[in-house]
Amino acid sequence: MSPAGAGRVAVVALLVVAAVSCGGDDAPDTSEPYRVGTRSVTFVDDERSTPAFGEAPAEDTRTLVTDLWYPARGDAGDEPLADAPAADGPFPLVVFNHGQQGEPEQYAPSFETWARAGYVVAAPRHPVTVRDGPGGQFVDDIEGELGDVPFVITSIDEELSDLADVDELAVAGHSSGAIVAFANAFNTCCQDERIDAVLVQALLNLPLDGEYAPVLRGTPVMFMHGDADLLPIDGAHDTFEAAEPPKYFLTIEGGDHSEAYRSGEPAPWVAAAALAFFDLHLKGEDEALDTLEGIAGVETVP
Repeated sequence: MSPAGAGRVAVVALLVVAAVSCGGDDAPDTSEPYRVGTRSVTFVDDERSTPAFGEAPAEDTRTLVTDLWYPARGDAGDEPLADAPAADGPFPLVVFNHGQQGEPEQYAPSFETWARAGYVVAAPRHPVTVRDGPGGQFVDDIEGELGDVPFVITSIDEELSDLADVDELAVAGHSSGAIVAFANAFNTCCQDERIDAVLVQALLNLPLDGEYAPVLRGTPVMFMHGDADLLPIDGAHDTFEAAEPPKYFLTIEGGDHSEAYRSGEPAPWVAAAALAFFDLHLKGEDEALDTLEGIAGVETVP
C-alpha cells in the first residue's frame, strides 16, 4: 500500500509542523528532573559462541559490551556524566540495537532524552557488526544478534535490577537493529514474552526462519520511516498494516535512512515521539497520547 493509502496511521513528523523551521527555540520540551549518567557493562554468555569474521577469530563465548544511559542524581540541566550515581530506581528499560556498522553513541541524543525522562537505555554492541569491529554485515550474524537481546535483558535483571525494571520493557532498533527488535517481539524464531512495547526505525524486510503472523499479538508497536529513505517506505508500512493494534506509524518527511534518528534536523522530534510512545505504553501515562499528537498530528489504531 502507498503511504497515502487508506487506513494509514501516520505521525506526521517534524517537517510538516510549522514550528520546525523556526529554529532550536522550538525544539520539543522533554525536560525531566534527572541528570543523565553513562557507563558500560560487559556481559559474557558462556552458552553461545561468536562466529569468525575477517581477521577476528571465532570465540567459544559471546561478549556483549553494553552501553548504558540512565537517570542519575544531580542537576538535570548538567551535561551527562560518566559513572554518575544513579537516581533511586528501578526505571523502565529500553534495549536498543544499533544498525550494521553502527554503534550506540550515534544515537546518544535520543538516549539522553529518554534517560532524562526516567528510562534506562541499554545498547549492546553486537560484536560482529558494530562500528570499528570486524566488519561483518547483519546476514553474517543474524542468529547471534537475535539471541543478544534476551541475554542482555536477563543479565540486567540479574545484575542491575535496582536500576532497571524488566517488567516495564521496550525493545527498539534502527535498520538491521530494527529487524532484531521486531523479531524478538513478534517472530516465532526468537520471541521474548517479556517485551511490552516495540520501536522500529527504518525497518528492513528480511525473511527469518520463523513466522510473524501468528504472533502479531497486539504488543504496542511504533514504526518510524523517512520518506527519503533509500529503502521504500511502502515496505515498512506493509509490515505496519499486518500488525495488530495498538500501533503507530511515524512518517519523517525528508528523513533519510540514518541521520533522521541520530543528529539530523528531525532527530529531536523523533526522540520526543518515541518518548511519548514509551510513556504511554510503559508508564501508562494517558496524556502522552496528547504529546504525540502535539508533536506530529498523530493518528492511532487503538
